[in-house]
Amino acid sequence: MLAAALFIALLAAGCPSQPPQIKIEDQYAELSPALFGVGSVFMTIRNGGGGDAVTGISVNVPGAFVELHDIKDRRMVKVEKIAVPAHGTTELKPGGLHVMVFNMPRTMREGSNIVLTLVFERSGERKVPVRLENPKELPAERP
Repeated sequence: MLAAALFIALLAAGCPSQPPQIKIEDQYAELSPALFGVGSVFMTIRNGGGGDAVTGISVNVPGAFVELHDIKDRRMVKVEKIAVPAHGTTELKPGGLHVMVFNMPRTMREGSNIVLTLVFERSGERKVPVRLENPKELPAERP
């Protein structure tokens, strides 16, 4: 009985997990009200398959660069990757995980479009068109 259980465990360990099924939706970018040429990008990443992670990112704007960020202890910090759980959703949203775009040219303003290329650990590259918007009104903090 123990030998059969061990055999099944070894078979399961050797089988690759289900491939990810990545879908990106509700993407938008907000221009910084305080810093010229800087924007934050938000989106929802849905995964109907096995686990994955965003491990890299680029933007189609010459001279601009992008970074993956999170908020830790009320401070923005750069992160190396963003996990996308199996059969789950990862939200990039204000106050949490997000993408920062730096050094955008003066011609970039509300209504401009950019294209991000997200690099996934297992799914490869995904191009994501994003429209730049002025920041949305933040709700007043509640006591």
